[in-house]
Amino acid sequence: MSSTPVAYAVSHWADDRWARGSWSLIGRDGSPADRVTLGAPVGTRLRLAGEATHPSRAGMTHGAYEQGVEAATWAAGLGHRRIAVVGAGMAGLAAARTLTGIGHQVTVLEARDRTGGRTTGVRAGGAAFDLGANWLQQFDDNELARIAEDLGLRLVPTGFNDPLIAGGRPVPDGIGKELRERLAAVPVGAAMSEVVEAWLRAPGQWSASDIQRYVDAEIVMDSGAPLSWLSARYGFEPGVGEGDRWIVGGYRLLVDHLAAGLDIRLGQPVRAITVGDGGVTVDGLAERVDAVIVTVPLGALDDIAFTPELPPAHRTARSRLGMGRVEKVILRFAERFWPEHPSGYLRVHGPGPGDVCEWLDATAADGVPTLVGLFAGPWLDELWAGGDERIAGRAAAVMAAAWPGPVAPAATGR
Repeated sequence: MSSTPVAYAVSHWADDRWARGSWSLIGRDGSPADRVTLGAPVGTRLRLAGEATHPSRAGMTHGAYEQGVEAATWAAGLGHRRIAVVGAGMAGLAAARTLTGIGHQVTVLEARDRTGGRTTGVRAGGAAFDLGANWLQQFDDNELARIAEDLGLRLVPTGFNDPLIAGGRPVPDGIGKELRERLAAVPVGAAMSEVVEAWLRAPGQWSASDIQRYVDAEIVMDSGAPLSWLSARYGFEPGVGEGDRWIVGGYRLLVDHLAAGLDIRLGQPVRAITVGDGGVTVDGLAERVDAVIVTVPLGALDDIAFTPELPPAHRTARSRLGMGRVEKVILRFAERFWPEHPSGYLRVHGPGPGDVCEWLDATAADGVPTLVGLFAGPWLDELWAGGDERIAGRAAAVMAAAWPGPVAPAATGR
């Protein structure tokens, strides 16, 4: 069987000038309070919103959506009638749709040539997939999931907590509980690496190998950030694995629904925002507006010049937050060469510490053998070098090496 993909798509979030990373994270000196501070109103005419400002649903699309709705409610409550929204990602669309729905005049300025932000649909081999956000997480308490259900979208459950692991060695029960206890015991200011390295030196009842594998799967894969920067107390944030489902046809189906009827101006990057007593001047708009809601990703926020500059508390909060790097590849094949697993979820560790990839088997979407892979860790610099064809080939080779034998169902293993 050939492991050469017949179609592929590759993300480049680290190099994307309008994102500069995958999702927001808390650094060693930070806490969820910094997310709240960053999203607090700046006076009565400016507010930042997005997944980075949500204290408990950061890094998730419905967290961004909720923050957009909250910012819209704030602007409407102050009596503002003309509002600019910067960014047409999930937070920006939520803010604009909420305000437009109650009769306010809203203009959305989007730097990209498309809506959706870090939800970005692509076609690979004739089918639609996501190169950005893929899952509806915390499904039972997810407003976007309710919209998807109302639209009748096909949603597929994913067993993140029951992956098939290459090599077949499950991580022993109890390691996750002990890790959380260790992280909760250290003071703010401790880095994730300090806790992990101390544990590896004295692993106790576990093997150092099992500890490393758990950290790679649950911390590295979920953050894509250097453990020396990531907060030990707050870098392990909740969300993944809580009833996750993915949308057949991609997030684009939700994005198009939310964007319908809005005044969205594409290809309009905002470089400067000036807030005065009589209104707000936004780069790209000829007329002043009453208020502005800025929803760009944390990595792109520094490109906007604010006059006056953001308050010290906001700047401090921003300095304590950062962006991780997790890249995605979509691979379509003529034949399946990997085993089927009930959860539809596979994981490969190695070759080195921190090198990990996770795969969604999306074959069931349309019957064509398809893998959606997430990559994180030190090996990204090498794997993601060169053009997309080379990257896709390297990613496929990782999977081929992980399952070189005959295709067969395998036992459950975490």
